[in-house]
Amino acid sequence: MTTENIKTRKAYRQGELLFVPLSKDEMSEFDPENKSCSSWKKLQTNVLREGEATGHMHEVITQTPDVASILAPVSQFIRGLANMASIGSEDRMLMTTGQVDVVHPEHRPLSLPEGNYLVIIQREYDEVKARRILD
Repeated sequence: MTTENIKTRKAYRQGELLFVPLSKDEMSEFDPENKSCSSWKKLQTNVLREGEATGHMHEVITQTPDVASILAPVSQFIRGLANMASIGSEDRMLMTTGQVDVVHPEHRPLSLPEGNYLVIIQREYDEVKARRILD
């Protein structure tokens, strides 16, 4: 395989959260807005994740209301992106119609441009099993 055929995407990270931008094709596969059979539900919060160790939150801040929506998978595991693990019940989807900031007291603020993001909780692997990274 030549490196010319390998596509890369710019992902963002804040602590244990990885923000993976989604293309229009990937969004149509996930289909979060199909009300009749969606695998995602909209959460009524701006908190992406609360830390187990400190209780601090990764929180989405916007300049105007209704710029960001946070969705959670309705089943424990759904198919993820190509070459990635399944999406777990604690992973999220962030849909934005403008720039947003993600803040957490122990990390630098993260500015994300308008777009749709799969928010993956990073996991670490050892010889026995995978486990979530605690913040």
